[in-house]
Amino acid sequence: RHVAVEMAFERILAKTPKTEVPEGAQCYICLEGGAVQRGCACRGASAGFAHVDCLAEMAARNKVMTVEGFGQRSRWSGCATCHQPFMGAVQIELTRRSWRHYRDDISDDTRDALGVVAFDLRNNGETDAADRVDEDALRGLGRDDPHVLRSETRRAASVSKTNPDAALEILMTRVGPWVAQCTIGHVRQFYAEIMASTLGRLRRPHEALAHASESVELATALAGPESAVTLFNEHEHAVLLLKVGRVDEGMARLNQVLATQTRVLGADHGETRRTQHTLDLASAAVRNLRA
Repeated sequence: RHVAVEMAFERILAKTPKTEVPEGAQCYICLEGGAVQRGCACRGASAGFAHVDCLAEMAARNKVMTVEGFGQRSRWSGCATCHQPFMGAVQIELTRRSWRHYRDDISDDTRDALGVVAFDLRNNGETDAADRVDEDALRGLGRDDPHVLRSETRRAASVSKTNPDAALEILMTRVGPWVAQCTIGHVRQFYAEIMASTLGRLRRPHEALAHASESVELATALAGPESAVTLFNEHEHAVLLLKVGRVDEGMARLNQVLATQTRVLGADHGETRRTQHTLDLASAAVRNLRA
């Protein structure tokens, strides 16, 4: 089983580009050179570069084990310097290292961390490997155990991209009743985020907008207004405003998101470029409508 998951990670890494590393860059943890990478929002000639091994050692010492802790973001998933999520090859490699670290120590404290591993695998098209990780982490738990329901929420998030009707069925019938009684902020935020995206794909933007508004509110409270998580949700909220005809408000929000992302994440960050692309398309569409 472990070999199949390792091979899945290898396939993902083979198609994931690495960032360019300037000559002489050193690891900010051990202060040595070599095969360093940067996969966060740190900028400048030297900030944020590190060996994946050093990042993994730092993460293993951190007591917070889940990506969804927001204010207490795990070092497996977020940079200790800029406090933003890892991305690209660094994020995938650290996900693999977290799986290696926790796979033989299944407990209530580690199941969510392994659930994030399965989520990342599934989002990269490695469904069989994701199912293996989930099966190992959830073995022996009842159908209505919170860890099982969180896993189904993550599964719905992945399924939503290709089969939003099936995802909505999971969210409404299996996960929704549990979330309605749940007081954990990051659980409610993620559910609202996935409901918004799923309803949006089903061309039900007015319903999606209500969930997107809740997701932004919860993400802001949990992670702060300048977190990449919050800004992602702000972007999705702005797009839905455009789809329901609130064009001026949607364009204003997109411009605000872009300005914040440029300042906090940098102009070359993937999320900043995505918002710029959305804004360019929306601006062209508005010009055509008003011409």
